[in-house]
Amino acid sequence: MSSSPIDSSVKLTKPFSSNTDAEKEDLLREADLYRDKLEVQWDDLKKDATDYGKQALIIGGVVASTYLVLEAVLPKEKKKEKIYIDPENTVIRRSVPEKKSKFAIGAVVQSLVWTLAAGWARQKLKNFIADDLESNEENIKS
Repeated sequence: MSSSPIDSSVKLTKPFSSNTDAEKEDLLREADLYRDKLEVQWDDLKKDATDYGKQALIIGGVVASTYLVLEAVLPKEKKKEKIYIDPENTVIRRSVPEKKSKFAIGAVVQSLVWTLAAGWARQKLKNFIADDLESNEENIKS
C-alpha cells in the first residue's frame, strides 16, 4: 500500500519568520480590508431590501385602495333564494325571486368601474416603475 501525504487545507504563503509583529500588522490590514468589503456589500443589501420593501408597500397600497374603492362603489351581492320545507305542510315553499329588468344597468356600471379602476392602477404602477428606473439610472451615473 502506498501512503499518500495528508493534504492540509492551510497553505503557508510565506515561510515562517521571527518577525511576528509585521505579520500581525499584515493580517490586521487584510482583516480590515475584508471587513470594509463586507460592510459595503451589507449596505448594498440593506439598500436593495429597503427599495424592494417600498415598492411592495406601494403596490400593496394601490391594490388595497382599489379594493376599498370598488367595495364602496359596487352594489352588494343579493341574497340567494331560500328553499325550506314546512313540517305541517308537505308543500315546498320558495321565496319569489325579484324580477330582473331587461337592461342590466348594474352589471354595466360594475364592468365600467372595474375597467376604470384596473386602468388607473396599471397607470400608477407604470409611472412608479418608470420613475424608479430613472432614479436608479441617475444613481448609477453619479
